[in-house]
Amino acid sequence: MTRLPVACLTGACLATASFGGAAFADVSDFNTTLTALSGSEFQLVDTFSILYDLDTAYIDADLDNAPDFTQDLDLGQFLGEYIDPEFYVLDFALPGSGTDLKPMFMGNELTGAASVDWRLSYATTPGDASSIFSTILSGSATSIGGGLILDITDGLEWPVSGLGPDSDFAHAAFKIIDFDSFTFTYGGGPGNPFTLEANLIPAPGVLALLGLGGLAARRRRN
Repeated sequence: MTRLPVACLTGACLATASFGGAAFADVSDFNTTLTALSGSEFQLVDTFSILYDLDTAYIDADLDNAPDFTQDLDLGQFLGEYIDPEFYVLDFALPGSGTDLKPMFMGNELTGAASVDWRLSYATTPGDASSIFSTILSGSATSIGGGLILDITDGLEWPVSGLGPDSDFAHAAFKIIDFDSFTFTYGGGPGNPFTLEANLIPAPGVLALLGLGGLAARRRRN
């Protein structure tokens, strides 16, 4: 498999492109513990990766966190490796609190965006939610036993700096290939931390191979 380094998509990540080789060599790996900050805010602990489809960019021209049109890029699949998890903050709009939580982009709240239940954002100071700079993922939350299912709006990730400073349409997103929700698990003290895990969707070929052995399981960090 050929791997080509590319410019960072978000924050201080390291992204790689994959061309050819095994069809299922790259998958997202997003399973991290969380450090509780204050209230409903949490800092990510473990490195993670997200597999993107960079053939198409989804452009938000009016800054309401919803695509207005698409732009063909034909860049294939890219595995973005986030090596700076301490800069990422997960926060929630607490039920009954009256909190109106909206995504951020480059230091500004997207006031025209729909309110969200949760957001995952890049902060300029590790562990400081007041320094949130840009939201990369957000959406709705549904309660389950012991935690929440966090659905990602439209299955899109919004890079911290969009398409870059020279673009007329800086706020842009890309489709995540192999998951569109997380499971957030409540922590119960030492040895039972808060966790955030992507609910991976195995590719059809992988699912068929697993079925031969009677096994089907989500990929977890060792």
